[in-house]
Amino acid sequence: MELGRLKKKARFQLSNNGANLAFLFIMMALFYFLLPYLLGRFSLQTALIINGPVVLGCTIYFLGIARMEKEPRTKKEKEDLAKERKQKGKFSIFGIEVTLGKKTKINLDAAHHPYRVSLKYVFYGFKYFLNAAALYIWTTLLILVWSLLLIVPGIIKAIDLSMSFFILADNPKMDVRKVADLSTKMMKGHRKEFFMLTLSFIGWILISIFTFCIGFVITIPYIMTTYALFYDELKNESIKNGVIAEDEIGTKRLWEY
Repeated sequence: MELGRLKKKARFQLSNNGANLAFLFIMMALFYFLLPYLLGRFSLQTALIINGPVVLGCTIYFLGIARMEKEPRTKKEKEDLAKERKQKGKFSIFGIEVTLGKKTKINLDAAHHPYRVSLKYVFYGFKYFLNAAALYIWTTLLILVWSLLLIVPGIIKAIDLSMSFFILADNPKMDVRKVADLSTKMMKGHRKEFFMLTLSFIGWILISIFTFCIGFVITIPYIMTTYALFYDELKNESIKNGVIAEDEIGTKRLWEY
């Protein structure tokens, strides 16, 4: 896989979803910030159970973004649009439109695109609450057990299971043990690629930390969308090479949830 190409496509797929991504970040941050205050000593146990549906919902959402059928504008169209926006003092940052002039205006939902993914899909993980919670607990347990041996085996097991929630997003009723097994089978021979892809985000993560975590508004969606694109290519390659059967996982579209 060309990892640079996946990252470039991820940035393109994320464009015009900026307002939703910012709102999603705020919503998640508030939820996990308030959880200890609302549940007290039971917050850790609750988080262990509820993290599964939350992760599944986010996975469904970012798979939707990764799979949008978007066509890039021609060079002339881009130049004309850029010229028009410059004349009007407008520019966009991940879909958030800023207008400079006598009065600076910020419009969180101005950048038009017909394929913007609704935030409602983030909550769809709760439709499959039991399976999502079970997968989260099962994969967490496996990683912890392997980590008890040494750090490196734990990292390898985490990489092997990295596609689990993407598989569950495509087949939410699949047995969680089979999900974990399929992820391991698909990742065989691709661990190094995934590890290098993850390492390539270190700079983004450090910048996000130095900006008091505000940078994660961009970094987390960037990582998740790239992982989603990685998963789709990995699944297609696994089917082509006979690692998994063509109908073993399937592909669930947003309107099918």
